[in-house]
Amino acid sequence: MRDFDLRFSKWWPDADVTDLLAAEADDLPEEGGAYVIGTTRTPLVYPWGTSPVFYIGQSSILRRRLGSHRKWIASGLEFGRYWQMMEPKHSYGVALGADCCWFSASRHDKTPAELEATLILDFYWQYGSIPVANGAWPSMPAGEGEPKG
Repeated sequence: MRDFDLRFSKWWPDADVTDLLAAEADDLPEEGGAYVIGTTRTPLVYPWGTSPVFYIGQSSILRRRLGSHRKWIASGLEFGRYWQMMEPKHSYGVALGADCCWFSASRHDKTPAELEATLILDFYWQYGSIPVANGAWPSMPAGEGEPKG
């Protein structure tokens, strides 16, 4: 995943796209916000195009949440894909690599949940589906849900 793969978002991320497994803990933000995880290899096919993005999430402490994703993906690489039943967001990272970027909630004057919902909705309007590893639609912020344009 590269920065240009984030064309669905109306915002630029707070940091360059980073290989999640190579990132140092100090490289990850302490603040709250939303994040996007995508493949480093093969783009995924969605109804209205292809994108490397497979998951959009949020957390009140991004460093802790992204560190958790990194731990699960690394354990899957170490023990093999059949080590345990992994969540799809981790299985995709094991199989296809995991790049990530994040968006600060305070910079966008939104809660992490509102920021995540907006990113998922924007992704939907660009690709015709929510990211493949997101299990369900998030609760939509007031006034959201209308098509862009």
